[in-house]
Amino acid sequence: MKRIFRPFVAAALAALVSLPAAAAGETPPRFSKDEQPLRQAVEDAAMCFHFAGEFGGDGSARDREVKREMAKVCKDESQQRVMQAYRKNPRDRRLYPAVLMLDGMVKGPALTEAEKARLCAVAKTELVCP
Repeated sequence: MKRIFRPFVAAALAALVSLPAAAAGETPPRFSKDEQPLRQAVEDAAMCFHFAGEFGGDGSARDREVKREMAKVCKDESQQRVMQAYRKNPRDRRLYPAVLMLDGMVKGPALTEAEKARLCAVAKTELVCP
């Protein structure tokens, strides 16, 4: 099952990361070679958010499978990397969807309503913006 599930995860990840850009008719965000850990952290944030929505909380076999996958991508270090990069450069639009997805899921202060509105206006992601 693992071999079958991995291509699904890869496809879902690619779709999640590119959704905001595709909706706006833009190309997916690009990261330099030096920024590959940040790119991976952004992708992990999208997958973490995705799996959080899949988790039913009923202890089913599906929940156990989702929990295993979440353990792979919902890592504090990765999430903190995204948030630190955003705090360092709050104008980096490539980070906006991930920052919005991680809001409330990571340790530290939550985004203000004004900040969320600003990011949503730019990111235009229906996943986390009204």
